[in-house]
Amino acid sequence: MKFQGGYTMRDINLSQENLAVQWQYVKRNLRELGVIANFDNFERKAHQAIHIEELIQKGIYEEFTEQIGAARYEHAPDRLDERKGEYSRFFTTTFGTSEVMVPRTRDGLKIHYSLFDKYQRRQKKFDNMIVLPMILGLSQRKQRKFFKVFIGDAVSRGTASKLLKNLEGALAEYRTRSIEDKYKYLLVDGLWVSVMSNDRLQKMVILFVLGVTLDNKKEIIAFKLAKGETEAEVSGLLNDIYRRGLEGKYIKIVASDGAPGIRQAISLVYPYAKWQLCHTHKLRNLSSNIRHKVKHRRRTMAQASRIYKSGSRRQAIKRVRRFCDKWHTLEPKAAGCFEKDFYDTITYYDFFEDKNFISTTNHLERDLEEVRRRIKIQSYFKSEQSLNLWVYGIISQFREEQREDEPKYIFTLVKEPKYESVQYS
Repeated sequence: MKFQGGYTMRDINLSQENLAVQWQYVKRNLRELGVIANFDNFERKAHQAIHIEELIQKGIYEEFTEQIGAARYEHAPDRLDERKGEYSRFFTTTFGTSEVMVPRTRDGLKIHYSLFDKYQRRQKKFDNMIVLPMILGLSQRKQRKFFKVFIGDAVSRGTASKLLKNLEGALAEYRTRSIEDKYKYLLVDGLWVSVMSNDRLQKMVILFVLGVTLDNKKEIIAFKLAKGETEAEVSGLLNDIYRRGLEGKYIKIVASDGAPGIRQAISLVYPYAKWQLCHTHKLRNLSSNIRHKVKHRRRTMAQASRIYKSGSRRQAIKRVRRFCDKWHTLEPKAAGCFEKDFYDTITYYDFFEDKNFISTTNHLERDLEEVRRRIKIQSYFKSEQSLNLWVYGIISQFREEQREDEPKYIFTLVKEPKYESVQYS
């Protein structure tokens, strides 16, 4: 077909064979998006969703009939009550919002429906789904858009915040649970946030302890909201996990940044574990102390990074000596900063087989960055308990993501989309 200007529109082949091919492209693109992990399972659920309202309605009628003891228009001597009209009711499930008709009884017999309670308007599974977008760090606008698209209705942020309080029991259990003594490496770090405390907005730090198990699995073991990275605060957190079972029988190294309070607390609670100063923090400090940034930064940072790629401790020490001899004249402050406590940054050479786990706290910091991304939609938290619930919800979601090979939920927002073009013939 030709249009004015000489443009030609290609005919679209809508044959069944071609549509099947295009559908495969669509599924592949959605997998690349990270939207759906198991598309076959999603297709099955989509077909179920088409009939979900019909199934709910049928279930209501069957339970009503069973509890009054007779079917509609049936003359039964043991009938407990009679039908007296119906009223409409909206009920939201993970498939969307459905309008169903609920029968009334003439003499007031109370009918219990297994699907919902008397005043319940949402499926409990859907309540968990409401909290998920908050935990994933969606803005209010994106949350409204998400629920509008998937269930055809919006959910207020107040509703989501109230549902988040349901995590209080799980949080209390998480903080008192026994901890299996199965970790060989610990990483300690903090994340600064703004919290309303005693009617004032204060900067506080969330202290995290991440553990690497004997079979190289990592998890956030515990967290604590504290006023600072002091010895008292950090030792309080470490003593707590010690009392709950993590006595450090297999712990070889505890890694952290250079905060003196953290280091002192580690030596107090786990005195037999070696301490590893995160070399990523050391490189950051080096970069910030370079005076001639344009002229020297690139070469300085490249040479310093090369030191930590050495094949042995001896080679690393030789390289750092050459590095300091060269840069003491050109960048005395930066060289002095890098030389100070350098030997604490190469403790991992004692356990070189696990170098990638313990040479830096990046494993923990990646999780901290994800926590930061998910909570940045809140400029501040109204209470310490509110913050604790948010953080626990995020950690729980991390555990779900690690536990299952496939995402539990329909979508993720972390993965960058990669589209595959669709060609029509």
